[in-house]
Amino acid sequence: MLGILIALYINNWNNKRIGAENTKLLFKEVSDELVLNIDNIDRVLKYYLEKDPIYFKVLNKKVEPEDYRENDNLFTLLMEWERTTLVDDDFKALLAGKENLTEQQDSIFSELKDLYGKRKVIVDRNNQLMVDAHMNYRDKLVNEQPWYSSFTIVWSINDENFDEVTRYALTNPYYLNQMGEIRHIEGGHYHGMLFFRTKALNLYKRISEMLNIKKDTSLVKDIADFEHVRGVYGRGEVKREISGVNELKYKVFRNDSIIRGFDIHPYSKSYFIGFRQDSKDKDENWMFRTVYGGNGQVIGLIGIQNMREVDGKREILKKIE
Repeated sequence: MLGILIALYINNWNNKRIGAENTKLLFKEVSDELVLNIDNIDRVLKYYLEKDPIYFKVLNKKVEPEDYRENDNLFTLLMEWERTTLVDDDFKALLAGKENLTEQQDSIFSELKDLYGKRKVIVDRNNQLMVDAHMNYRDKLVNEQPWYSSFTIVWSINDENFDEVTRYALTNPYYLNQMGEIRHIEGGHYHGMLFFRTKALNLYKRISEMLNIKKDTSLVKDIADFEHVRGVYGRGEVKREISGVNELKYKVFRNDSIIRGFDIHPYSKSYFIGFRQDSKDKDENWMFRTVYGGNGQVIGLIGIQNMREVDGKREILKKIE
């Protein structure tokens, strides 16, 4: 009898060990999937960052007819897009196959459920809205603009269609109105991607630490490499300070009192993501880039998707300390 009990105990212990190892493997596969989704988002973010200064020029009417001949992107940015294709197969496998989660694993799993069950849905929905907006614009051109056929032959402005296309771009109110609307729709997609990416990267780091796996340094940046962005920015009674040793913080001051603060996540040497989450249902995120002076030092910040201009130039939050 005792031998049977011991055998059952050993068998049960062995099954639990196998289940625990299988769960670790599932978390590792989810970690790889998070990286895949981050890479997918980065591809689309790169495209949006390239479009950002073009939107500023066109919406603020800083283009002339010859600008369209020299840079086709000034005109094609409403007819082209990059879509996100986030995947969740490995998360679904974890959902189905997890066994006896530890407290640490359960905490990570809870955040994964929010990321894939809610945040991915938001990105997917806004992605479709963005694609539909571009497609509707192209359909309108097909149905209403005689010059569209000559444009699509080489997908560029040429001598044959130059006058008609530039006249449309510079004088037709629908063109600028639609550009503003599509940029707004892309903004929803953009902000959803920033939230998903920030949370996905944090979960990737937590899973890597839990499994004792080396982190990808192209994703997990060394904060010591971003001394150049630290400083005080702004003018008047409202100032912003970027500081921190092990992590970067962005604090907004009015008359020396902190109004609000953000975590700052380096995206590259010149681009940064600001992120704040007060609760699971309330968050704020944005992106900015550094502006460099002739000496190579940072002299200010420009907010991505901020189309405001000051003194005829794009608004810059100047560095004062």
